[in-house]
Amino acid sequence: VLTATGGSAPGALPAAAAPQGAARWRRGWLAVALTVVLAAAALWVGIGDRFAMRSPEPGAKPAIAVLPFVDHSDEPGREYFADGLTQDIINALGRFSALTVVSWNAVLPYKNKAVSPEKVGRGLAVAYVVEGSVRRIGEHVRVSAQLVDTRRGQVLWSARFDEALADVFALQDRITGEIVGALAIRVTQIEQRRVLAKPTASLEAYDYVLRARPALQRPTRAEIAEARGLLRRAIELDAGYAAAHAALSETYYIATSMGWAESPTAFMDRAEESALRALALDNAEVRARVILGRIHIFHQRYKEAEAEIERAIAINPNDARSLAGRGNILMWLGRTDAAIEALERAQRIDPDLSPIDRFALGLAYYLKRRYDAAIEQAELNLRGTAGASFSRVVLAAAYAQLGR
Repeated sequence: VLTATGGSAPGALPAAAAPQGAARWRRGWLAVALTVVLAAAALWVGIGDRFAMRSPEPGAKPAIAVLPFVDHSDEPGREYFADGLTQDIINALGRFSALTVVSWNAVLPYKNKAVSPEKVGRGLAVAYVVEGSVRRIGEHVRVSAQLVDTRRGQVLWSARFDEALADVFALQDRITGEIVGALAIRVTQIEQRRVLAKPTASLEAYDYVLRARPALQRPTRAEIAEARGLLRRAIELDAGYAAAHAALSETYYIATSMGWAESPTAFMDRAEESALRALALDNAEVRARVILGRIHIFHQRYKEAEAEIERAIAINPNDARSLAGRGNILMWLGRTDAAIEALERAQRIDPDLSPIDRFALGLAYYLKRRYDAAIEQAELNLRGTAGASFSRVVLAAAYAQLGR
């Protein structure tokens, strides 16, 4: 990667105001140039660990958090189903542009914890909380859910559902629609159609995708390989399942970025092939567009990456991975202020910025001479990801600028 990108790195350098004085300019350029070289290597690093949540800025759109549904199934090992149902409701609500929806990673710390809606509201800076439980019994699923106003502690909506497992997607649509109705937000026809799109006719394929999701969120080499096998089985059962192809693409991308790919070029080609297949099946598949954008960044096709990420954000304006991708691209295009705005917004929705995105935020702060902020991001990256050595260069450069 260093060899491939070294010749074009100066051209890709984000724009920054020139420091006063030639000597200082040379020192600043050297520090940033070295950082840029290592930034290319950073594209091989994968998903980071959890970081501190920041309070969102006030806005007109109501903010909502869907807490992990509690699993009450009698059969052990079914917790992934309750998690998957929660994630799908989060994703469905995220497609409504009139809502701000916090991410799965942001609500995960509240899983299986008895916390009042008021405390959740303060912790996540949301006005509304959805909480509930799931019990899967044979070929039936029972769901209880309620929507709570965190400021008043008032239950705005509650319901119980007892449905056949085969109707689980219709159940998700009902829950999402009733929450939206209780909040009385405006729903466009396009948004409604996106939410009501049925992902697959095969419950077994859906089950395989749910079982693969944890590996994508907290990847290890063995678990990513296992997830790839699960997703291939899902595709064997339903070759037209776009979400399965998108997730398969992500396994190849993660393996490459983490340095686990025997042939990085071949793995990245497979990632691109699977992402394009997913989009051919469903052009509203957000995960596929985000991964395709990341692949374009990897190949330094920044304009193509920007176009792909913007399409993803248009589909789901609450998707933190898309917003972080936008910030990463803008940083490399030299639009530093806009990059910081996008990355900070992504961090408010989801505290789990990947090492690559956190590095981009730290480098953007450095380019704006916000050295203390750059140091904070570099230290967070190093604490959360032992292999994020590229952040040591940002750290050293920022220390140097502060005379430390």
